[in-house]
Amino acid sequence: MNSFRIPFFRTYHKSFLAPPKTTVIGMLCNISLKSQKEFFEILESEMIELSVVINSIEGRGKDLWSYKTIDKKNRGKSVIRRDKLFIPNYTIYLKIEDEALYQEILENLKKPKNIPSLGLDDELIIICDVEEIELVNNESGRIDSLFLDKGIEYKAFVKELSCAIELPMSNVTATKFRGFDKKEKRISREVTEEFRQVEFINCEVEFEKEVKSFIDSELGHRLVLY
Repeated sequence: MNSFRIPFFRTYHKSFLAPPKTTVIGMLCNISLKSQKEFFEILESEMIELSVVINSIEGRGKDLWSYKTIDKKNRGKSVIRRDKLFIPNYTIYLKIEDEALYQEILENLKKPKNIPSLGLDDELIIICDVEEIELVNNESGRIDSLFLDKGIEYKAFVKELSCAIELPMSNVTATKFRGFDKKEKRISREVTEEFRQVEFINCEVEFEKEVKSFIDSELGHRLVLY
């Protein structure tokens, strides 16, 4: 079970269908035992590009989550409703230019130094089928992966009418944070860049303008990196 809270939903934690980039980078830093400062530096420098393809989600539901508040009502406790994804399965592609960081991440994906999680401590994940591959240019003009909406018009096409369908939906997500001031003193996390994450299931997207995309020849996934 997993949940990726969409910002601005507070009394009800609505979930993305797939983890945002910051969540994936956070997981990579966590399994590599990197510091919070290194996490912010990796995001800011864009040392890691990625792409996420939703393979399947076996179901969705909701749970109730109890948390503490500063309000004295209800003995300082409150309850919030959360979307939960049941056995979501993703293919995540990583492009890392820095060779030292590449080798470090590759090693820790195969043998994590910390328990892998894409969110809360009770939302553990299984990392499998870690491979080094070579992507080739995608000539089809259509993609299967999530992407960030940067103002380019697109059309969506359903793949299989007999399967579950989620038409493209977009929600704002942060892509960069600032966590330290100029004197490298820790500050409250501030969003410095955000876009709309567009996600879908059993669809493919075609852009109105040419966008650089790639294809995984083995799995057939067509993707954009961001």
